Amino acid sequence: MSGTNAVREGASRDDGEATLGRRDFFRVGAGAAAVTAGIAVGAGTVAAAYDGWLDNVSNYEGTVDHTGEDEVTVTVGAGNGLLFAPPAILVDPGTKVVWEWSGEGGQHNVVEADEEIFGSELTDEAGHTFEHVFEEEGTFRYRCEPHEAVGMKGVVAVGGTDDDLVAPANGSEEGGSSDDGADAASDGEDSDGNGEASEDGGSASGPASGGVTLSGNDLVAIGLGLGFSAVLFALAFGNIDPEE
Repeated sequence: MSGTNAVREGASRDDGEATLGRRDFFRVGAGAAAVTAGIAVGAGTVAAAYDGWLDNVSNYEGTVDHTGEDEVTVTVGAGNGLLFAPPAILVDPGTKVVWEWSGEGGQHNVVEADEEIFGSELTDEAGHTFEHVFEEEGTFRYRCEPHEAVGMKGVVAVGGTDDDLVAPANGSEEGGSSDDGADAASDGEDSDGNGEASEDGGSASGPASGGVTLSGNDLVAIGLGLGFSAVLFALAFGNIDPEE
């Protein structure tokens, strides 16, 4: 009996092969699930933001930070003609938001989804605009009524948001225009203008080339892959003792 117990409780058999009991197997599975869940939660801010209002909005990758601006423009009928762009924005109280129609995707309108605090007419006229000034802090969800089901929805967050923030696509940093930055990069000059180029021939403060941006869905997929890999590793390199 003592020999049998030694084999069951020992970390290895005489031939050096690792033994994995049922409890150990489930610990591996639970650990893998925890890793997956941790990654999903870390990346799930985007997916869970605004109570899932933007879950089926294909161009949504976070809330674009437009704080510090007096007026922000949102395109109506962007992409395939059935999107708002950007779909989620963060602004300061008192900011005017202007929705401008692209003329694509048929007739659209802009209607606040919860209490209809604001609403536009239904039109497909290119260049048509509708505006609203957001005086109070809060989260305002809106939609295009004819195309809500296909993901034509948006959010204006006023004063703050728990969502991931992204920089405006065409924004430039204070203290200089984007044209000035492009000229400096092409000339290879430093900030003193002394003609000395940086090692990469561009702006020393610019982002490194070749970077990869991962969306929340990408990180969740990576987490699932790690979880499955851990379980497969346990199956491949450890024997499960059915009596454990």
